[in-house]
Amino acid sequence: MKINLLKYFAALSLILFSIFISGCSDDDENEATNNPSNNQNVGVSANDLLSSETYDNLIIEIQYATGYAPPAAAITNLKSFLQQHLNKSDISVITSEISAPGQAQYSASDIRAIEDNNRTQFTDGNTIAAYFFFADGGYSEDTDNAKVLGIAYLNTSMALFQKTIEDNSGGLGQPSTSLLTSTVMNHEFGHILGLVNNGTPLTTQHQDTAHGHHCDVEDCLMYWTAETGAGITDLLGMSSPPTLDTQCIADLKGNGGK
Repeated sequence: MKINLLKYFAALSLILFSIFISGCSDDDENEATNNPSNNQNVGVSANDLLSSETYDNLIIEIQYATGYAPPAAAITNLKSFLQQHLNKSDISVITSEISAPGQAQYSASDIRAIEDNNRTQFTDGNTIAAYFFFADGGYSEDTDNAKVLGIAYLNTSMALFQKTIEDNSGGLGQPSTSLLTSTVMNHEFGHILGLVNNGTPLTTQHQDTAHGHHCDVEDCLMYWTAETGAGITDLLGMSSPPTLDTQCIADLKGNGGK
């Protein structure tokens, strides 16, 4: 599942400064980790992440290439988003800098190899673990007109192409880097929570089936549209990431969330 920058939320693909969060395609070649609990398809662990039935705690490991640490506000926003929707007694985040290969572009296989070589936190006991890698390059499927900002590629694994995010935020007529990073992080985490209809069943019909596992409500965090336009303006007035719509929230509640 990947985020592209074309218009407002749904994989945030970038054409000049039009943003959309695109169809997060499946990158489910499951070789990324040696731990079976963290080596499954996107959405498989949705209930485990949402409910406290099996795992009472969540630890999120964020590893970043040198110079591409996530903004502190983005981490704070992610924790707030998860505390709002997950039944967990404790949600903790650890960050560390790693030496990345320094590639201009990374494929999903490259990212899985980086995770395999560097990840230290895995699901164990009553704690489920999730993982982010913040890359110092772009995605191998980038084109001149569309840049991928993030992917969810395993049941607990996600990556952000932070160089691309930083190259297209923080300037005149652009969203802040914290806001853009937060939106991508929350959106990708939404996918490993099983949204939309990918591990967390629908309680009502709101899947935009034409665009994969996304919500058909325009203001929802999990919305996707292929329409181009000046979607950047939708982010510019915001101080925090977009939220889930009521139907996505109902889905999460129905699968053990709150």
